[in-house]
Amino acid sequence: MTHYEVLGVASDASAAQIRQAYLRLARRFHPDVRADTVAQDEMRRINDAWAVLGDQRRRSDYDHTLQREREAAWQPGTPTPDWVPYDQGEDPDDPAAEFDVAYGDGSPMPRSLQLGPAALLAGALVAGGTGFLLDFAPLQALALVLVVLGLLGFVSVPIFAAIRTHLHTRE
Repeated sequence: MTHYEVLGVASDASAAQIRQAYLRLARRFHPDVRADTVAQDEMRRINDAWAVLGDQRRRSDYDHTLQREREAAWQPGTPTPDWVPYDQGEDPDDPAAEFDVAYGDGSPMPRSLQLGPAALLAGALVAGGTGFLLDFAPLQALALVLVVLGLLGFVSVPIFAAIRTHLHTRE
């Protein structure tokens, strides 16, 4: 615990603020007011802090010592010991602060609708390759139809899912 923490002041507190904090704590923990050992130990810590922070030269030396200790404890990849964030408030754009809201009724899309367009395009690839290898026009035409149906599926399935979700959330 630093002397600043003992007196309950910030490290950039003025000499008058430090003196006021010392007097306030001394009145509270002085042995004439409280005779228990806890108060005596606390008063000893308060006096030690005042002895250092009440003298400008000793306070300056103490501040340099604290700075060296912070720099020695600093680990690469962490903020420097002197870094203070500009804004301590909430971040309205923080995605972690958003609440998860379930969409729809929670029932999954049928697997056939999820995989259907990809299966149609895979079938088109197989039919088209076989049709070109065998030079068989009906198989090539089937590949063309499957490509068109697959592309329509890739466009229509998300639209269907959005409409389905909209209808279930209105109910």
